[in-house]
Amino acid sequence: MHKFVTRIAIVNIGDLRPHEETDMMHTYELVRDILARGVLVKPIVVDEASMVILDGHHRFEALKMLGFKSIPVAMVDYFSDAIIVESWRNNIRPTKAEVIDHARSGILYPYKTTRHMVILDGKRYHISEVVPEVNYKVVANASKPGSEVVEKLVRII
Repeated sequence: MHKFVTRIAIVNIGDLRPHEETDMMHTYELVRDILARGVLVKPIVVDEASMVILDGHHRFEALKMLGFKSIPVAMVDYFSDAIIVESWRNNIRPTKAEVIDHARSGILYPYKTTRHMVILDGKRYHISEVVPEVNYKVVANASKPGSEVVEKLVRII
């Protein structure tokens, strides 16, 4: 594991704080993909100190939709020099402190605003490329809250 990843943990989904919005069609596609694979390959990347989601907002929403109460996360030290925040948008230049503030306030950035990168051995990688896989087993369970809605959505898309 890289030094900026402090640990992999299973956490209460309600403890996590998103900092940007999601696209519902992409979330529905992920629900279908997760159910088809039967596993969640990558964990949600979270700042350990604040529980702010840095990467995996759509996976987070998909798992909520599937009724999960606990999910795997890669805890990171967000303020490590190895992690940098960039933007996909020309008109927004977020800082790490602003990302945390948006999550805490509930005033979310628009979909696909931030891009978290990691510098390793002088090369830049998207954070999702360097966190370890978890291959967390996902079992469709009709008794989970929201599963009927998910089944309908999966059939629609």
